[in-house]
Amino acid sequence: MVEKCNNFLKRVTTIIIGVFLAFFTIFWKEFPFFIVVIIIALLGLRELYSMAHKQGYRPSYILGSILTLYFIIITVYDIYSLNYYVKNIFITFFIILTFIFHLFKKDYSKVLAEVSIAIFGSIYLGYLLSFILKIKDLPNGNYFLVSLLIITWVNDSGAYLIGTKLGKNKIFPKISPKKTIEGSIGGIIFSIAGTFALKSWLNLTFNQLLFLSLIISIIAQLGDLFESVLKRGSGIKDSGILIPGHGGILDSLDSLIFTAPVFYYCIIYLTLN
Repeated sequence: MVEKCNNFLKRVTTIIIGVFLAFFTIFWKEFPFFIVVIIIALLGLRELYSMAHKQGYRPSYILGSILTLYFIIITVYDIYSLNYYVKNIFITFFIILTFIFHLFKKDYSKVLAEVSIAIFGSIYLGYLLSFILKIKDLPNGNYFLVSLLIITWVNDSGAYLIGTKLGKNKIFPKISPKKTIEGSIGGIIFSIAGTFALKSWLNLTFNQLLFLSLIISIIAQLGDLFESVLKRGSGIKDSGILIPGHGGILDSLDSLIFTAPVFYYCIIYLTLN
């Protein structure tokens, strides 16, 4: 029990520090925020490739990194209306050259799987995380982005706290034996409370706030479970040790990877139409 309490305190402390740092970097006008997203994405990609290595695969980190950077950078390009054709010509030829490189490998038995892992990683950590930048570029985007971080992380803390204290009924025991129905409900309740606490930032009606909190909480938990599937398949408990109380980058951002695009389209639907 003492260990669980200490771990919860570590998680909460990390989240508080994370929100503070996020708030600082998001609202610092001169700070190139997209660099933070790039660093996080590449660190997460490294953890994902470490999982692949444990299964005997050696996907190209160069290909994965370039594709991940591409998804993030084209978001910045779209924001600043830079040349569409230049960026697409570059990435097209790079992908072809990378594929040609595989002609010279000694073992072809894992080429399909390794190329697929590289492409998957870039979509998972490049394309989906790029929605963080899209959210930031919205009208009132800084407040929307901080709100997303708070709602997502409050869900994580609520699910962990209630699941630890009251959890009895397993929700997906084959994927994550410690996750419970009670914890899931706790995450939803905490998300609802967190969303309504941010009403002035989100500027939504009661029904809109309730809808947003429910959908983000559910998607956050599905994102967490998906990363658990990746870890389960690799035979590891945590993706890394970088974040105290959480594990690795993927362990900390698994929910956010899923919630960022969903939140973006929800805000577009609820406020901008």
